[in-house]
Amino acid sequence: MVTATHEASHRLFQEHPEALAPVFEALGLPPPAKTDFHELSPDTTEIRPVERRADTVLMFEPDMGEHFVVAVEAQTKKDPEKARNWAYYVSYLRAKYDLPVLLVAVCRDPSTAAWAMGPFECAVGPWTTQVTRPFVLGPQTVPEVTDEAVVAQQPALAALSAIVHSQSKRVSDILEAVARGLVSFEPSVTEYWFEVVEVGLESTPARDN
Repeated sequence: MVTATHEASHRLFQEHPEALAPVFEALGLPPPAKTDFHELSPDTTEIRPVERRADTVLMFEPDMGEHFVVAVEAQTKKDPEKARNWAYYVSYLRAKYDLPVLLVAVCRDPSTAAWAMGPFECAVGPWTTQVTRPFVLGPQTVPEVTDEAVVAQQPALAALSAIVHSQSKRVSDILEAVARGLVSFEPSVTEYWFEVVEVGLESTPARDN
């Protein structure tokens, strides 16, 4: 089922893939630029009876360095069926584009984030045929942005921080910094980012802050 969290994640990474900066930093890669990405079809269905669709699929093509596909999935709860779908997404995209695939799961719940790290194995007896290990953007890996200067410089990261830390004890500090930092932009830009954050907070208590 598509939730507001899925919609916010799709919008954020489709329109501002530079929000993937924490992933690139953890992997020892240079910070990504928005111009290095272009969107691919999220439809991974080969034959229509069963529809499979990732939230967002991007091609990362820098002028220099490795090219690869990024599949981004928002995950709000533990779901063994989704873990099986992730294995399919990775293998399908790898075969279709003949490039490495990085699967990123966006989680705001700490226990869901810990589960989403996997590894999820396809094994028979002692033999493992395939392993799926998502990179999780969640409370453990995304910084708590509480500096309005950082918000003004990296609004995509700030929006992501507000969404994944919506259950944190410091969420009020994060949202206050986001609100102060975003007012430095043109009104239309400020409104855009406020909307992304509001949708991403969904039904959490933080939305009432």
